Amino acid sequence: MSTLQIFLIKMKKIFFPVAAFIALIFIASCSTKFQIAAPYKNITVVYGFLDQADTAHYIRIQKAFLDQSKSALVMSKLPDSSFYANLDVKIERIDASGNYHDSIHLNRVDLDAEGYVKQPGVFFYSPNYAYKFTNLLDPNYIYRLLITNLTTGEVDSSDAPVIVDNDKSIFTVDVIDNSRTNLNGINFSSSGPSNATFYIFGAYGSSSSTLPNPVAIVQGVLRFNWNDSNYVTKAITSHYYDYNMGYTTLDNGQIRYNPLNLDLYKGLFAGMGSAPQNTVRLIGVCDISIYLSTSDFVQYQNASAIQGLGLTGNDIEPVYTNIKGANTIGLYTSRAVKSGQITITPETVDSLIASPYLAPTRIVGTSY
Repeated sequence: MSTLQIFLIKMKKIFFPVAAFIALIFIASCSTKFQIAAPYKNITVVYGFLDQADTAHYIRIQKAFLDQSKSALVMSKLPDSSFYANLDVKIERIDASGNYHDSIHLNRVDLDAEGYVKQPGVFFYSPNYAYKFTNLLDPNYIYRLLITNLTTGEVDSSDAPVIVDNDKSIFTVDVIDNSRTNLNGINFSSSGPSNATFYIFGAYGSSSSTLPNPVAIVQGVLRFNWNDSNYVTKAITSHYYDYNMGYTTLDNGQIRYNPLNLDLYKGLFAGMGSAPQNTVRLIGVCDISIYLSTSDFVQYQNASAIQGLGLTGNDIEPVYTNIKGANTIGLYTSRAVKSGQITITPETVDSLIASPYLAPTRIVGTSY
């Protein structure tokens, strides 16, 4: 009986937060007729999203490993098994004509010290390295990541554009940027199956950059906030639920969301559930976030959807990677996000309180 240890590289989505993204899965094999595990080989795994609004940018660079003579469980405890000791990491800025402009050196930092603490688990959790730079991002340049292994001489690379998210003349969302629209609040007071009275409109236009528009996908997220108020203990606990409005593409530069009212009711119920004993709920101000990303992210999402991830996935490695190199996989691209807050209209709050569908949630009013 032999044990086959396979490392499943699972890239997390996110538009969103910088996070660790490698998971271990061990699969037992009873066959000794052939050896599936190859001799020890490093595979570089890269993950990073550039965001113009960030004051610091982090690129996660690790190594996956497969060794037929050592226990993967033991190796996962050793930082040396997952980090390279001698990398030179830099970003070259390339102009619209493909010409080199300048370069930025990235320093290796411990994410724990940066405020991104890795939770204990099967893997070692300290140190927690990534590569950092703090330069402002300029949409007039492509940011080419170059990773040089100074021990082997191997060079991996990938290109990312910059999506503008700090200029209202380029990236706008009405309910966030237009104070008059924002004052109206979210109205989904009628829960009929075909009613859709809550609209989000926005746009991503051209900038002064001579590079093509990098935006290929949009995601909208509506966060419901509420307080659980226990009328016996007087304890108040804050909660939230993120209602995913889904992915869409730009329509002639326009961003449009118009979810069905009934879907919002269902989403709110799914997030809140039945109220605990002796508890009533107070709805808070909602958060709206509109995320943008690139064609590389679209291709990664599509490949993951077709291939599948996790135990039911078709392959050990993702079928899409935009990192160029002999033994490297990953995703390096850019994103943008515009976020703001908006209230729910009094008519909608009254409907939530009176709705038989939401009765188990025990909504009694608002916290604002």
